[in-house]
Amino acid sequence: MYINRPKVALMLGYAIQIHALQLHMTNLGVKYRSHARGLSSRMNSDCWRHQAKNRCPNRGTSYLTMQSALIDINGGNHEEDDVQQDGNYVLFSPNCDKPDINDSHAMISTASTAPLSYEHKRTKSKIKVAVSTLFLFSFCWALIACSGQGAWRYYLAGGICAAISHAITTPVDVIKTRKQVDESMKDMSMIQSGLKIIKDDGGLNALLAGLGPTTFGYLFEGAVKFGIYEVSKPLIGSFLAWSAVLCKLPWINSKMLGFVISGGIAGAAASVMLCPMEALRIRLVAEPELAAVGWIDGGLSMIGNEGIKGFWKSLPAMLSKQVPYTITKNVSFDFITTVSYTTVAAYGLTICSKWKLVIPLLSAMLASILSCISSQPGDMLLSVVNAEEGKKSTTEFAREIMKRDGFAGFFVGVRERFLHVGIIVTMQLLIYDFVKRLVGISATGL
Repeated sequence: MYINRPKVALMLGYAIQIHALQLHMTNLGVKYRSHARGLSSRMNSDCWRHQAKNRCPNRGTSYLTMQSALIDINGGNHEEDDVQQDGNYVLFSPNCDKPDINDSHAMISTASTAPLSYEHKRTKSKIKVAVSTLFLFSFCWALIACSGQGAWRYYLAGGICAAISHAITTPVDVIKTRKQVDESMKDMSMIQSGLKIIKDDGGLNALLAGLGPTTFGYLFEGAVKFGIYEVSKPLIGSFLAWSAVLCKLPWINSKMLGFVISGGIAGAAASVMLCPMEALRIRLVAEPELAAVGWIDGGLSMIGNEGIKGFWKSLPAMLSKQVPYTITKNVSFDFITTVSYTTVAAYGLTICSKWKLVIPLLSAMLASILSCISSQPGDMLLSVVNAEEGKKSTTEFAREIMKRDGFAGFFVGVRERFLHVGIIVTMQLLIYDFVKRLVGISATGL
């Protein structure tokens, strides 16, 4: 009987590789061991890449998920850039040159050493997160302590209102962000975009992508934004009054100017606090595969791939959004409520609980429209900058948008954002006003 010795040797090599991989995955305690048993049906391959952006054109391609380092099973000549040692997806495509049977020894050696680098990388990422979180809490504590007696109430009210309002509107934010970063959705309606996301990305849960970083990020963002705004208003007012006398420029001593400066300072501080969590949120929305592993593991993956700097590359875009957004929202709400209460009192009406609901509600609605318009270009930039990896600057993204779509390109998704910001700002300012009164601070405008 004729025996094809090269083929037998090749099959033996495959068997050794598969067995070594199964033992390796068992030792790591990885739950995906069952996928390794199906490797024999996928050994004919010529390339493997991580799934994040470069999907194989063959939709029938099988995926093998591993939490250990990726191993070149086929012994082919693959570029180093195609390797991503962070537990993503390995794509197997047909038509591969048969590997040398001696490659099994290299594979076994790689299997025993590669996980160490992965675990080391993950441990370093966790340490960076722990240090950053500790610094964040320390900074907030020091800020509240330096703000004066009773100022903690502003920080508390701001944190609560921002976290609740942004968490509730997460589905709208997901649709808006996907329309901004996905060319195929740009001309779809909000309902069509939502249905497409639900269909393509695994159900209704896809509309909650980024809920974790949204809630956590805006808890601190809101506390810092409203706290610094309220605390700095009297300080900036006193400084402007002193400057007006010193420079003999009476127009400097303006209450409105003081509010605008306070809003700008608060918006800049809030941008620094929010930038990392907003970068993670947008990446989770833009890459559903990353969202599938959870926002904490997704964040660790981003740190492993891009470092801490990856969370801060969008800071210029964040400032271009948050500073005008905060100034317009806070100052207009302050101004409109003050004028409204003054007008009601001028007509001899008693400012009762009914007015304390109607006036903040209408003022918040107007503030939401103004803040949405002023911050839309910055929001568009923030989405496109955070949607992908790389070192391209915010200015370069802005030039691309202007060249491709003109100024109108900065207003993609503005209809969805009117709904999103309208709900957020109206709810946020009402909750803020309510919590302030609950902890003993008068309503805004009184």
